[in-house]
Amino acid sequence: MAKPSPLRSASVALVGLAVYCTLLWLLYARAPYVAIPHWWRRFMPNPPVALVTWFSLLNVSGAIPAAIPVAFGLVRGTEVRRLALASGIGVVAAVYIVVGGLVEFGVPPSVEGWIVDIAQFFAVSLAVVVMVVVIQGYPLTIGSSDRGPRLR
Repeated sequence: MAKPSPLRSASVALVGLAVYCTLLWLLYARAPYVAIPHWWRRFMPNPPVALVTWFSLLNVSGAIPAAIPVAFGLVRGTEVRRLALASGIGVVAAVYIVVGGLVEFGVPPSVEGWIVDIAQFFAVSLAVVVMVVVIQGYPLTIGSSDRGPRLR
């Protein structure tokens, strides 16, 4: 077995981080953060819960699709330390987003704002790890056993 190259792992991690941040930016830029839909407000028991759950779901729904191509790249590009690389990519992206938000908008004025920021941090930092685990657990290969029984 060949020894893994640290340069290859670092380059895969840097490319993965660039792709992940770009996809997060594209997805979050199009997310409906401006207004919570009325149907969502009626669905939730009170306004603070509606606010926190809406923004948390937006953050998760942006992080998961952005993580999928990065996870595929990690699974295809590296053979060792995939979860460590995925964790590093996610944490660096999450720190960048949270620190950027604090610099641009300041400290959240309410508990709800802190909860949304913390939820976004965990969503962004864990999405790549979760997708790597899922992809490793269900490899996308087509072999003779995947085609089912042959009909003659």
